[in-house]
Amino acid sequence: MWPCCVRGSTRTLLSRISSTKAKKIRLLSGSAIQYSKPVPDRKLKLVATDLDGTFMADGRDPPWLQKPTERNAAVIEKLLDLGIFFLPISGRMIANMAPLVRSMGESVAMSKNTYIAGYNGAVVVGQAQDTSDLVGMSRPRLVTTTLSREAIQHAVDASTANNYLLKVYFQRDGLCALASCGDFNYSPEQAKFFYCCGEYPYDSDHATSKLTLPEDARTILATAPYSITRMPMDVDTIASLQPFKLVALTNDPDAAMHDARQSLAPTTADLVRGHFWYEYMPPAMNKSSGLRWVATHLGIDMAECVAFGDNSNDFEMLRDAGYGVAMHNARDDVKAVAAKVSQYTNNDDGVGRELEWLLEHNAFVGQ
Repeated sequence: MWPCCVRGSTRTLLSRISSTKAKKIRLLSGSAIQYSKPVPDRKLKLVATDLDGTFMADGRDPPWLQKPTERNAAVIEKLLDLGIFFLPISGRMIANMAPLVRSMGESVAMSKNTYIAGYNGAVVVGQAQDTSDLVGMSRPRLVTTTLSREAIQHAVDASTANNYLLKVYFQRDGLCALASCGDFNYSPEQAKFFYCCGEYPYDSDHATSKLTLPEDARTILATAPYSITRMPMDVDTIASLQPFKLVALTNDPDAAMHDARQSLAPTTADLVRGHFWYEYMPPAMNKSSGLRWVATHLGIDMAECVAFGDNSNDFEMLRDAGYGVAMHNARDDVKAVAAKVSQYTNNDDGVGRELEWLLEHNAFVGQ
């Protein structure tokens, strides 16, 4: 079985190349340069996957009510049985990741081989210690990285000058917490997006007029496994919370990031683009660094990791993992650094199908 992006005469070319030593082959598909590597160079020991747009199908529920598809969950359980490590890694807060892992069953949630990395790798937690833990409080924190006061000052100045809403992600009394500073005139699409993120309608006075909420929406959102508050746009107040990341909402994230980089030292913070926002992250902290920390902690080489992703914050992880797989719905720049571009989207059980393909080709340790 050939990778999804191998077509026509290219098959003849690849048939002459050793599957274990094949170099990346550039193939053109529309405007995107796609890469294909028949199988990983090394046997794989760890599976890292982004969640939204990758492991999770598109949905309408807040994150703590979401569940992966049966196919994706089943293949992860099979890999854990083989002794493979599982690392869901996301821009989400831990409290929005742990319930999803818990929904995959006790064998996945309580496995010593299951780790979780949130806030794009700024926080890493280990094995759950309590079977009743739904939000990750019993998981030991192995990595916690926070933003400097200089980064916070820059975010506040930019948000104040440009009327951005600034989201502050931090921890309070052992629980994940989110605070919003300022306001943002959501479009209907944006309002719906943040409702599905479990953060709407607390962020904005404008939002309630833009979307007809489900009848029980406020009741559902009140069950969020984290606190949601409003606070003033004040550097001292935000700095006292020791935030893991800040998110500035804007309708033009590319222009906003360009402007921000003109006055932000690379050693102060990294900027990551979102759909209609950009994020401030601790410098040199991204999903690749989070994956690398876990791999090193476990004595695993990056060449022995497979990683899945679709968006800008997955770029470094797919570039640096031994076998990076970009979803069919991924951004073109993410596809360009991947070892393989899947023919499947997140709505087609893409991660599960690709892992099944790797299992069929004995790509994992223990096979």
